[in-house]
Amino acid sequence: MNQKTEKPEILIIEDEVDTRFYLMTLVRSLGFDPILAKDGVQGLDLLARSRPCLIILDIMMPNKGGSRVYEELVASPDFRHIPVLFFSGVDRQAFFHYLKMLNAGSETSLPEPRYYVAKNADPDYLKSIITQAIQENQNPPVREKGDTI
Repeated sequence: MNQKTEKPEILIIEDEVDTRFYLMTLVRSLGFDPILAKDGVQGLDLLARSRPCLIILDIMMPNKGGSRVYEELVASPDFRHIPVLFFSGVDRQAFFHYLKMLNAGSETSLPEPRYYVAKNADPDYLKSIITQAIQENQNPPVREKGDTI
């Protein structure tokens, strides 16, 4: 009797084909099933039909960029528990500054993402952050405000 065991899924929202392929290969090497989306609109649509253990999210994308997707994820009771790993060519400090400016006039603050990795990062480092994000979501740590990786 041959039973297929389902692997945990990771949603990859990335507009660049080569980067999506790279992330797909890396995620598979860790034993996860990748779900691929070419932009934020498609990513949110796929999320409505699946429950990944992690979302890898680019910032600069057509249709709906990563910051808008992140806003929707954080605001949703159904999705806010899924860890988000930003994987972007946008400078980390610039993105965090953008979030501060976005929060300045808002009634609700958008939290800084816990996981942020530059696109030029070493693959082993990226693998370690993916693994860490998933493990921490299974056993959430007590964190201080503004604590990021």
